[in-house]
Amino acid sequence: MSILVPAALAFSVIIPIILLLYFMRPKRQERVVGSTLLWQQAMQDLQASRPWQRLRITPLLLLQLLAAIVIIIVLIRPAIFLNSPISGNTIIILQSSASMQATDVAPTRFDKAKDTINDFISALGPDDHLSLITMARTPQVLIANSQNKGQLTNALQHTHVTNQDADLEQAISLAGSLAAGQSNARVLVLGDGHTLNSNQTLDAPFPVQYMPIGTDAPNVALMALSARSIQGKLIGFAQVSNYSHEKRSIPVELYTDGKLFGVKTVTLNPGSSGAIEWGPLAAKTSMLHARLVSQDAMTSDHEAWSLVGSSIRGRVLLVSKGNMYLETALRLQSNVILYTIDPDKYTRTTGNYDLTIFDGYLPAREPAGNILYVDPPDHNYSFGTSGPLTAVTHISTGNDPQKLLSSVDLSSIHTMHASHQLKPAIWAQTIINTPETPLILAGESNNRRIAVFGFDLHETDLPLQPSFPILIFNLVNWFLPSPVSGNGQVAPGVPVSIQTWPGAEQVTVTGPDQQAVNVGPPFPVTPYARTNPVGIYQVNQKVHGQTLNGLFTVNMFDPIQSNLAPAKTIPVAHSTNVAGDKNTISRQLREIWPWIAAILLLILCAEWWLFSRNYQAPAGGQTGTINARTSTQRGKSRSRLTRYPPLANLQQQVQKSWGRAQKHSKKIKKRLNIQAKKQAKGERRVNI
Repeated sequence: MSILVPAALAFSVIIPIILLLYFMRPKRQERVVGSTLLWQQAMQDLQASRPWQRLRITPLLLLQLLAAIVIIIVLIRPAIFLNSPISGNTIIILQSSASMQATDVAPTRFDKAKDTINDFISALGPDDHLSLITMARTPQVLIANSQNKGQLTNALQHTHVTNQDADLEQAISLAGSLAAGQSNARVLVLGDGHTLNSNQTLDAPFPVQYMPIGTDAPNVALMALSARSIQGKLIGFAQVSNYSHEKRSIPVELYTDGKLFGVKTVTLNPGSSGAIEWGPLAAKTSMLHARLVSQDAMTSDHEAWSLVGSSIRGRVLLVSKGNMYLETALRLQSNVILYTIDPDKYTRTTGNYDLTIFDGYLPAREPAGNILYVDPPDHNYSFGTSGPLTAVTHISTGNDPQKLLSSVDLSSIHTMHASHQLKPAIWAQTIINTPETPLILAGESNNRRIAVFGFDLHETDLPLQPSFPILIFNLVNWFLPSPVSGNGQVAPGVPVSIQTWPGAEQVTVTGPDQQAVNVGPPFPVTPYARTNPVGIYQVNQKVHGQTLNGLFTVNMFDPIQSNLAPAKTIPVAHSTNVAGDKNTISRQLREIWPWIAAILLLILCAEWWLFSRNYQAPAGGQTGTINARTSTQRGKSRSRLTRYPPLANLQQQVQKSWGRAQKHSKKIKKRLNIQAKKQAKGERRVNI
């Protein structure tokens, strides 16, 4: 306990003043009478009475003395020492990653951390400043360097837990920016310590404290889900991990395209992982959904989704007199719906296709959409010009910004007799080159993509090489890109770069919450960042009047977040553990006079109630009634009357009779005065 304003003790002089006033106040009983003409002797006794009386202890006196004492206590501003990590300029980093959803601490770890921060906000001193940062994949500043408890509480209420991981390094860096120029800044991290790069020790230019939240709760989680073709059969695979201290058997359900395919149980030792296999699946299966049947403290890692093949399929037209190599390679692509037509039957009105391939054929007019030319006849094209055949020698790699040659081995090509002399337009890139002429061109013009093979596939051994299907795969995925690169799986919170098809007019993304978000136009589209909920996301693209639907999934395959045991320390040099070492918590002065002032208000209300009750006149009283409800300190007569109600009633009746007698005597006196005046008037007239 400490006193901040000792000089206010001088106000204690009010206590003897109150006692002095009680000593000097005469103790008399008030009465209401009709006249004081007959009370002259009493008036003389009143004038001769002494003002100093024996002090009587009454409830009103005690309340007034207590109120004076409490006022003095408020004025001296008492304060007590509290153990609190909040002092000076404090920056709180609140972990909001997926593991903070765990319910091992009621209601959740995240809510428990928020309640703790609310207590810190309530205990803020007049010289304390507080900043709040949420730590997920991308840390964010909720409020900076504030003393306003209302604003701090409001900012804390509007933050939510995520399905993401936690980046402590970025959070510490952000805290360093807020602490710049502050000599007494300190950082407090609230969470379970499950952060990225936990094996790297971070340095911080300010003290860092860690307050762990949570228990070593058991949990199981899905760590992978996919489908592969093995010997012509589609097989589904799932990996499950057991983050518990006991052996567990976990049932796992698998759904294909929304229908339950089967349930299998995997038995795992503590801390181990195991794989489950389902199959054969239907050849046309497009979506897998796995779910763990288990009651754990966290459930967001109990479900996963996986795409089978490409989520978006394009219409491809092959205009050729017959090219077995090219047709076979195209039919191997899961994202292609292939149509073939003889050049003699082709017209521009044949239909709308996402990709048209002309093999040794010159169309009268180029169609809308993407185009692949193979062995183009001599003529002028949108990509440039195709000249006469010329012999080629050395094959080399050109400029490949589209990554069309990824995993393609050009050294395996041994035969290349001749190629058309290609003169590309300025926008066309040379993918494969020779000293004599470019062999393969690719580029984008007028919102569509065009590629050119300047040679006949039958005049080279390229279609016979393992690299040829890979080259066609890369080309098709460049012409008909998936909504998301890779296998269509994204971690929560990771921004997604949507790959739009050439000619796309509008692009929208619909998440698991069924809310459509427009990401284009403008083009190129901005990355889609609302990937916190796990589940299936649908990408809709309007291309040349058609709507193309693609998918990608968001899964929480994160062993760091699924292992719910809180970290004992955080990877920050010289950081301390608040819960484990109480000596590291600073002692701070906290004033308590507001609470004492509230007690003072209650005392004053009690004093007012007692005073008004003691001096309230009885109802129904008339002129001459006795004010019998006076304070207890005004004599013993009132206490006797209130103790014996019949005496009080008798006294009231006597006073009423006395009042009626007084009125009657006044009337008689008035009549006598009138008669006396008449008689005196008559005598004056006689004398006159």
